Amino acid sequence: MAPEAKAPPPQSTARLAVAGLLLVLAGVVGYFFVVFHAAAWVPWVRNDAGPNWILVALGLALSIVALGRAPASRVVRVLLGVEVVLAGLFAVVLYVVPRVPAADGPELGAPAPDFALRDQRGNAVRLSDLRGSPVLLVFYRGHW
Repeated sequence: MAPEAKAPPPQSTARLAVAGLLLVLAGVVGYFFVVFHAAAWVPWVRNDAGPNWILVALGLALSIVALGRAPASRVVRVLLGVEVVLAGLFAVVLYVVPRVPAADGPELGAPAPDFALRDQRGNAVRLSDLRGSPVLLVFYRGHW
C-alpha cells in the first residue's frame, strides 16, 4: 500500500494565502504610489500597469494554490475573495473610470471653427487670419 499524502498544516496554507494577499496589495498600492509620487520621473508607468498586474496575478495564483491544498479553509477562501474584489476594483479604476464619453465636434474634413489664442508675446491670433497658409497647432497641457 502506498502511504497517504499528509495534508499541509493549516498555518502554511494560511501563510500562502496571506502572501498572495500581500502580493495583490503590492501590485495595486504600488501602482498608485508610483503614479502619484514618481510619475514625473517615470511617466510611462501611468499608461502601463503590466508589472502591477503580474504581481496581482501571482498573488491570486498563490491563494488558489492555498485553496487547492486546503479547500475547506475558511481563512483561505475569505482571503481569496478579498483578492478577487481588489483585482476587480483595480481593473475598474484603471479601465472603466477614466473612459471619456464621446463628444460632438466638427465632421471630418470640415473646416476648423474659428478661434483666437494668445501667442508668446500676448497678442491675439485668430485661426481665420492664417487661412491659406500651413498651420500647426500644438496644445500643451503642461506637467501632470
